[in-house]
Amino acid sequence: MAYFPQGKTTVHARCNTGERKLFEALKRHLPDDHLVWHDLPIGDAGLQPDFVILSPRQGLLVLEVKDWKRSTLAGADKHRVQLNVERGVVTSPHPLAQARQHVLALVDRMQLDPALVAAEGRFKGKLLFPWGWGCALVNLKRDSVSDPGFAEIFPPERTLLRDDLEDDTDTETFSQRLWSMMQVNFPHTLTLPQQDRVRWHLFPTLRVEPQQAALQLGEAKPNGPIRMHDMMHVMDMQQEREARRMGDGHRVIHGVAGSGKTMILVFRAQHLSKAAAAVGRPVLVLCYNRALAERIAYLLQQRGVDGADQGVVVRSFHSWCEDMARTYQLEVKAPRSPADAYFTELAATVERALASGFVPKGQYTAVMIDEAHDFEDAWLRMAVELVNPATKALLVLYDHAQAIYKKQNRKTPFKALGIDVVGGRRSTILRTNYRNTAEVLSLALRCAGELMPQGPASDSAADMNDSELGALLDGASGDAPVSVVRPDSAGRRGPMPVLHEADSARTEALWQAQRIAQLQAEGVRLGQIAVVFRYKAAMEPLEEALRVHGIPFQSMRTIKPRDLQWADDAVRILTAHSVKGLEFSHVLVGAIDAFEEAKHQAAADELRLLYVAMTRATLWLALSARRAGPLVDQVRGQLERLRVEWAELG
Repeated sequence: MAYFPQGKTTVHARCNTGERKLFEALKRHLPDDHLVWHDLPIGDAGLQPDFVILSPRQGLLVLEVKDWKRSTLAGADKHRVQLNVERGVVTSPHPLAQARQHVLALVDRMQLDPALVAAEGRFKGKLLFPWGWGCALVNLKRDSVSDPGFAEIFPPERTLLRDDLEDDTDTETFSQRLWSMMQVNFPHTLTLPQQDRVRWHLFPTLRVEPQQAALQLGEAKPNGPIRMHDMMHVMDMQQEREARRMGDGHRVIHGVAGSGKTMILVFRAQHLSKAAAAVGRPVLVLCYNRALAERIAYLLQQRGVDGADQGVVVRSFHSWCEDMARTYQLEVKAPRSPADAYFTELAATVERALASGFVPKGQYTAVMIDEAHDFEDAWLRMAVELVNPATKALLVLYDHAQAIYKKQNRKTPFKALGIDVVGGRRSTILRTNYRNTAEVLSLALRCAGELMPQGPASDSAADMNDSELGALLDGASGDAPVSVVRPDSAGRRGPMPVLHEADSARTEALWQAQRIAQLQAEGVRLGQIAVVFRYKAAMEPLEEALRVHGIPFQSMRTIKPRDLQWADDAVRILTAHSVKGLEFSHVLVGAIDAFEEAKHQAAADELRLLYVAMTRATLWLALSARRAGPLVDQVRGQLERLRVEWAELG
């Protein structure tokens, strides 16, 4: 059966009567390596055909569907069709002309991509896979349109009729009729990376703008070729399915580090933004740390969604509480210092105001929470109350392996917090880490040690029904922590991480600055580089070293997260807490010995924090220490074992 990224149930519900006839035939006859999308904007021009089919062997096919009856057709040429309707004769675009326009716009764009064109032979410079277009006239039978004039306007090789869609039509016959619509036919099989590149061109909303790299890599010039290294990544099929099939109701996604949780959130927020803006009830996106909130706002801005006027509000939880306190003139009975006491009272004040109705309930079209593992139970209960009760559109994304603000994993089941995710396809586990290279992820997992389950997980999502998934995500029982899921590597390879052991803060900073200067000389953009420290106080030596080298930087020691300028090409110097949710192609984790010296923090918490810092790197990771210690010994030992084991594997 063909794969429908929007979900078969969703497509069935969206189809009109005529489209549903073709949908059922596609579902019946196409094999499971075929992808089918229904009624989605394609390409940068936003054209919206009824069906798009991508086959690894047959190619790309665009179809338009019409449910006209014979008596409805008053006349036609190759560009227009005249239709008899109640108010008289009206003119409609010819469905074949529509489908041709859609596919040619895509072909023109894809032929600029060197990875999708033939490098030699008679098709040199042309797409290396077939493509075509056609239409389905689902209410017309062949014997009712047998006149020669009809065949001239609706060529049989490009037109499916009612006869082709009947239940008794065999798969071979249907396939021959369907693929006769291709403009050209020649043998070729699209690889999975090539299929992903086709999807990149088909659906701009699926494009992944790697955090920190979007500005530097950018998209190709409108009229210029797309270079190989300019091509952005695209959501994988599971990520696309999760992003597209979400509807009303509560939804929980447990995604390991690098699995695309934030990307799904951004897609969903963009999708809902126009409808939310139209009704004056925005989408609220919440997270714990401000740097991540600013980054999500920036990603949405890059997609044309800039603030409440465009239907989306992005805040850290406490920033949102401050918004509520200002808007509804709430009195927070605590001084601003110490900050922890103030923020605790701020949240409690807003919670009481929400419970009493002073802060309105249901004021948001949808609420989305990124990194929800850092939220207090009370905050999640509040989020449930904030969603429009007509939709209950609450999206919760989390990974307890990255819970760096709590001493223990959450023990309260989601159901007790008012979040209902058992059954109904409302809970999902994303296991595959796409962010990190296999080398970076392997080292991070080894250093995390006992924080991660060892070996293959027994709770594989593929082997669970919806109720079992919901139970796993809900903690199964009131006193059991929500499970930690071990990431699976996507297998992407890169350079081996390095460890530099310095004898002082100054010599460490000089080494870091030299490595950054070397990366810059090799063509790495400064905006793709982050240096992560446990404490802000440790940043000053590096700042001075970067000044000496004339390297621009932004440091959280001197500026607040909301003042980070993501569009600037500068090195970011961040704390391990603030970097969570972000990613950079090149990451240096400095003064790792400080992770074992944190006051009043359990060793497991510090390992979890180091794991988060290390897994920010999408390509290259370097660690450095200022003094010896057990943690440095552990990292050195794990790195040496990793080198030996991988050398033996070749």
